Amino acid sequence: MSTKISDSHPFFKEIINLIQAHDNEDYFKVVMLSPQLLVQIADAIGKVAEEVTYCIVGDCLSEEDKEVYKLIGKLDRDLSDKAYIGHGLVSYYESEYWPKNSSKKEFIKYFTKLEDLVALRNVFAHEFYKKEIVDRRMKNCSKAGIDLILLFASHEYLHDYFEESA
Repeated sequence: MSTKISDSHPFFKEIINLIQAHDNEDYFKVVMLSPQLLVQIADAIGKVAEEVTYCIVGDCLSEEDKEVYKLIGKLDRDLSDKAYIGHGLVSYYESEYWPKNSSKKEFIKYFTKLEDLVALRNVFAHEFYKKEIVDRRMKNCSKAGIDLILLFASHEYLHDYFEESA
């Protein structure tokens, strides 16, 4: 599986590790770990977005407004993986990341991948020894996890995040 992530990307090692696991048919590892990596990437995007928002409208916001937005941001981060990543997909949709004529289709495609990935991860976590999982589903969900990671990892804000963290 190929990737366009440079070795200077802040999550390069983790992404490459999961891509290699997928290529080595360690689908269990990818399904279990990709939602966690997606949350970490979404957190990094969110931190930069928060800083950008404060730079743009910071003077317009009262201290009370800033505190309210900070608290709701914390609540968003405490949501389930699926809901938190889903909010990230909505951001892609709202920002018109995808071409206007296919934006809804792309959102649904990635949202469906997210739903299946998290559902299978939950089966692994709670019923691994009780249910037999079809190899094709494991492979497809593993691929979906990689696709979602690459979508989030390509976000323009991560370049800013990496520069500030360095």
